[in-house]
Amino acid sequence: MSTGATAGASRRPLFSDQEIYNIANGSPHDIADWAKSTAHQRGIEVRRLPNDKFMKAVSRLSDGVVDLDPVEELLITLGRAGIITSFQRGILQIHYLR
Repeated sequence: MSTGATAGASRRPLFSDQEIYNIANGSPHDIADWAKSTAHQRGIEVRRLPNDKFMKAVSRLSDGVVDLDPVEELLITLGRAGIITSFQRGILQIHYLR
Protein backbone atom coordinates (compact mmCIF):
# COMPACT_ATOMS: atom_id res chain seq x y z
CA MET A 1 0.00 0.00 0.00
CA SER A 2 1.19 3.47 -0.75
CA THR A 3 -0.04 6.99 -0.29
CA GLY A 4 -0.52 9.97 -2.49
CA ALA A 5 1.62 11.91 -0.01
CA THR A 6 5.08 11.28 1.32
CA ALA A 7 5.40 9.57 4.65
CA GLY A 8 5.95 12.01 7.48
CA ALA A 9 7.43 10.08 10.35
CA SER A 10 9.07 13.21 11.79
CA ARG A 11 6.02 15.42 11.40
CA ARG A 12 3.67 16.09 14.26
CA PRO A 13 0.33 14.26 13.78
CA LEU A 14 -2.57 16.39 12.64
CA PHE A 15 -4.87 15.05 15.34
CA SER A 16 -4.37 14.93 19.09
CA ASP A 17 -4.80 11.66 20.94
CA GLN A 18 -7.92 13.15 22.57
CA GLU A 19 -9.45 13.88 19.16
CA ILE A 20 -8.72 10.30 18.09
CA TYR A 21 -10.28 8.92 21.30
CA ASN A 22 -13.41 10.97 20.56
CA ILE A 23 -13.60 9.51 17.04
CA ALA A 24 -12.87 5.99 18.33
CA ASN A 25 -15.73 6.22 20.83
CA GLY A 26 -18.18 6.50 17.95
CA SER A 27 -19.60 3.57 16.02
CA PRO A 28 -17.52 1.54 13.56
CA HIS A 29 -19.48 3.32 10.83
CA ASP A 30 -18.43 6.72 12.26
CA ILE A 31 -14.78 5.62 12.29
CA ALA A 32 -15.04 4.43 8.67
CA ASP A 33 -16.65 7.71 7.60
CA TRP A 34 -13.94 9.72 9.39
CA ALA A 35 -11.14 7.70 7.77
CA LYS A 36 -12.64 8.04 4.29
CA SER A 37 -13.32 11.76 4.72
CA THR A 38 -9.86 12.49 6.18
CA ALA A 39 -8.12 10.60 3.37
CA HIS A 40 -10.25 12.26 0.70
CA GLN A 41 -9.59 15.78 2.08
CA ARG A 42 -5.85 15.14 1.89
CA GLY A 43 -5.80 13.33 -1.46
CA ILE A 44 -4.69 10.06 0.12
CA GLU A 45 -5.70 6.71 -1.29
CA VAL A 46 -4.75 3.08 -0.82
CA ARG A 47 -2.73 1.73 -3.71
CA ARG A 48 -1.71 -1.85 -4.27
CA LEU A 49 2.01 -2.47 -4.58
CA PRO A 50 3.65 -5.49 -6.20
CA ASN A 51 4.94 -6.79 -2.87
CA ASP A 52 1.38 -6.85 -1.45
CA LYS A 53 0.68 -10.04 -3.41
CA PHE A 54 3.93 -11.59 -2.20
CA MET A 55 3.24 -10.70 1.44
CA LYS A 56 -0.27 -12.15 1.20
CA ALA A 57 1.11 -15.39 -0.29
CA VAL A 58 3.71 -15.71 2.49
CA SER A 59 1.03 -15.03 5.07
CA ARG A 60 -1.24 -17.68 3.57
CA LEU A 61 1.58 -20.27 3.49
CA SER A 62 2.36 -19.65 7.15
CA ASP A 63 -1.30 -20.10 8.14
CA GLY A 64 -1.27 -16.53 9.38
CA VAL A 65 -3.60 -15.03 6.80
CA VAL A 66 -4.66 -11.53 7.73
CA ASP A 67 -7.20 -9.96 5.44
CA LEU A 68 -7.71 -6.30 6.15
CA ASP A 69 -10.88 -4.64 4.98
CA PRO A 70 -10.71 -1.34 3.04
CA VAL A 71 -11.16 0.79 6.18
CA GLU A 72 -8.32 -0.98 8.00
CA GLU A 73 -6.10 -0.52 4.94
CA LEU A 74 -7.05 3.16 4.86
CA LEU A 75 -6.14 3.58 8.55
CA ILE A 76 -2.72 2.06 7.84
CA THR A 77 -2.27 4.36 4.85
CA LEU A 78 -3.20 7.41 6.97
CA GLY A 79 -0.53 6.34 9.44
CA ARG A 80 2.09 5.92 6.74
CA ALA A 81 1.24 9.38 5.44
CA GLY A 82 1.85 10.87 8.88
CA ILE A 83 -1.77 11.96 9.33
CA ILE A 84 -2.13 9.80 12.44
CA THR A 85 0.44 8.06 14.64
CA SER A 86 0.74 4.29 14.85
CA PHE A 87 -0.71 4.53 18.37
CA GLN A 88 -3.71 6.49 17.05
CA ARG A 89 -4.16 4.00 14.20
CA GLY A 90 -4.19 1.16 16.71
CA ILE A 91 -6.84 2.87 18.83
CA LEU A 92 -9.03 3.50 15.80
CA GLN A 93 -8.58 -0.02 14.44
CA ILE A 94 -9.39 -1.67 17.79
CA HIS A 95 -12.56 0.37 18.16
CA TYR A 96 -13.50 -0.12 14.51
CA LEU A 97 -13.31 -3.91 14.90
CA ARG A 98 -15.31 -4.10 18.12
